[in-house]
Amino acid sequence: MGVVIKQGAEGEIHDLMDLIKDLALFEKAPEEVITDANELLADLKAKRFEYLVLEHEQDGIIGISLYYPRYSTWKGFCYYLEDLYVKPNYRGHGYGKLLLEATADKAREAGAKRMDWQVLDWNESAVKFYEKLGANIEKEWWNCKWWLKPNS
Repeated sequence: MGVVIKQGAEGEIHDLMDLIKDLALFEKAPEEVITDANELLADLKAKRFEYLVLEHEQDGIIGISLYYPRYSTWKGFCYYLEDLYVKPNYRGHGYGKLLLEATADKAREAGAKRMDWQVLDWNESAVKFYEKLGANIEKEWWNCKWWLKPNS
């Protein structure tokens, strides 16, 4: 296939940032990206997340998987997949599946029982991709976000 999946490192943080911006553009929300490479680097060093890169032998980094540990009071230790992204020109070659499976391997190695993520309801190709892999897509839970402001 001409690709390798490896642990993302500090030296690839700008590639990670570029792919995050590409993903935001694909999801029709480029203005939502408020983090930058410096913040990503600081958070990586603080071990707030890990990531994998999908590197093509000729074209460099063409995909990423960013994940972190989480805990379910009902199920126990889990992993949360924040982003899985493969550049559009490289989709349909099995690279996304390889990246997702490598992420699941990382979760298993850490002792996670489950991996969770979100998918946009309009992203039919992603929904079909996840369902084909056997993922359960729940439609009854609503996302909640509370932007925290620093205490005075």
